[in-house]
Amino acid sequence: MRLWDGTQIVKPTVDRATSEWATLAEDVDRTTAVLVDQVKQALATAPWGGGAEGMAFKAAHFRNDGPDKMLAKCAEISKGIADAGAKVRKAIDNTLQTDADIKRDLAAGLRVEI
Repeated sequence: MRLWDGTQIVKPTVDRATSEWATLAEDVDRTTAVLVDQVKQALATAPWGGGAEGMAFKAAHFRNDGPDKMLAKCAEISKGIADAGAKVRKAIDNTLQTDADIKRDLAAGLRVEI
């Protein structure tokens, strides 16, 4: 028996799961936007001060785009989470359509010879 023999896709279960995923993704997107804004506001206050130690901290902290790169990556990850649900839904729909087409072709007596 091969690994996937007998495997079934139950469309209502997939639809429910991808719907839950979409809700989660919206929550992640909303939360990420709030957190990114809070970090930007905190950085804008320049809490490190203007002294030599503060300037040394700022230089180290912002080296290689530190926080800006992190905030951009957060937004990218949030978008990836949202996109994943739609990709899974499309993959499942394509799989089910392919299975239906194969079943129809087999019922019609279509054979593929290799």
